Amino acid sequence: MQDYEKLLNEQQLQCVKTTEGAVLVIAGAGSGKTRVLTYRIAYLMQEMRISPYNILAITFTNKATKEMQERLDSLCGAKGLWVSTFHSFCARVLRRDIDRLGYEKSFSIYDDSESTRVVKRILDAKHAEGKNLDKLCRYHISDAKNKGLSPEKYANFVSGENADLYVDVYAAYEEALKASNALDYDDLLLKTAVLFTNYPDVLEHYAERFRYIHVDEYQDTNKIQYMIVKMLACIHGNVFAVGDEDQSIYAWRGADISNITNFEKDYKDAKIIKLERNYRSTGNILNASNALIKNNSARYGKTLWTEAGEGEPVEMKKLSTDGEEADFVARKIADGIQKGGNPRDYAVLVRLTALTSRFEERFTAYAIPYKVFGGMKFFERKEIKDVLAYCRLIVNPRDNEAFNRIVNVPKRGIGDTVVEGYNAYCNDRNLALTDLMFGDLENADLPPTYVKKLLVFRDV
Repeated sequence: MQDYEKLLNEQQLQCVKTTEGAVLVIAGAGSGKTRVLTYRIAYLMQEMRISPYNILAITFTNKATKEMQERLDSLCGAKGLWVSTFHSFCARVLRRDIDRLGYEKSFSIYDDSESTRVVKRILDAKHAEGKNLDKLCRYHISDAKNKGLSPEKYANFVSGENADLYVDVYAAYEEALKASNALDYDDLLLKTAVLFTNYPDVLEHYAERFRYIHVDEYQDTNKIQYMIVKMLACIHGNVFAVGDEDQSIYAWRGADISNITNFEKDYKDAKIIKLERNYRSTGNILNASNALIKNNSARYGKTLWTEAGEGEPVEMKKLSTDGEEADFVARKIADGIQKGGNPRDYAVLVRLTALTSRFEERFTAYAIPYKVFGGMKFFERKEIKDVLAYCRLIVNPRDNEAFNRIVNVPKRGIGDTVVEGYNAYCNDRNLALTDLMFGDLENADLPPTYVKKLLVFRDV
């Protein structure tokens, strides 16, 4: 059992012990929000004897999920507790009941690159050309789904140049994914909201089960995520949301800051608790950040403070070129190391991975050891995606995107012309690519050379 009075400050303890009703925690940077979330769940289980089966914790990233799960395992061994991202939670819900929406439970989940390839093929079929047109179409499709709008409803929402094209591509994209029994990441959220709306018995199952709902990074939720949380809370009403309106940076990805600023309107008798003590930074850093964020509009208002002392002054340096900037940073770090500092104590943050090259050059010149983070992720590597495409096609034979990816990987003489001709033949007959492949391929009205090459793949 935990001694919560000794482990938590006064505001953190209030968060942990306020278990009933809707609670919004305004958690400033470094104020211990993950600590509050984990100890609150431990409190529910240990002090209130709530089964982990009845508790849900939703985080923003897989990394945060893993960290919270590890903390909970060490605190209370929370077996059977759902700790997941929104997308993982929705995927689990859909695996159980997506057949209600006309999909098979073995559906594939397309990542951004796979979704983009589908859009490019649609644009090619429409002979539509334009700079970054595929990216613009993907943006509009994602924007529509984050707003919960079908192609028909999005037509009344979008305007401007190419508006009709965006709607047409969105509609064709939806048809292509449905034919492949596939969803994209935005679909995981949207289809769950549709499932809950159209099938009240499915919603009731989860709303009854999850008596206590916890949501991290609430300021970064979009409209669909907000709807899902509100639907899940329709029976018990115990929503514990943690966020900070001053840290909302994902509006470009659909995040809606009004989800946090309107919390008291959305949930009757909601309690607002502020965490303002910072455990991460020194006084000078907090004074600088407080001076900046006080100018933000639409905020609850808070002032971060610390007992860590004033610390070193915050320094700002204006430089003319990226080369001067990299050299200045390298010299500062080199001086610190020369005075006994450890290279591990320094971090350089950049907007884009492409901007690291200048720093790498200067660090090499000053003999500063370094490590670059943010390169290509393991599951984004071509060979990994190829292997996974084979696995996906085995599980979901209707996955046309997986088929097209591996039909000539490794090379087996099946060129783009054969693949395009085969796709067109199957599309004209509303066939999944594997339907004909494992059907009467030998007698298909295709050029004999096409059939001969495709039979090689079928044998594999």
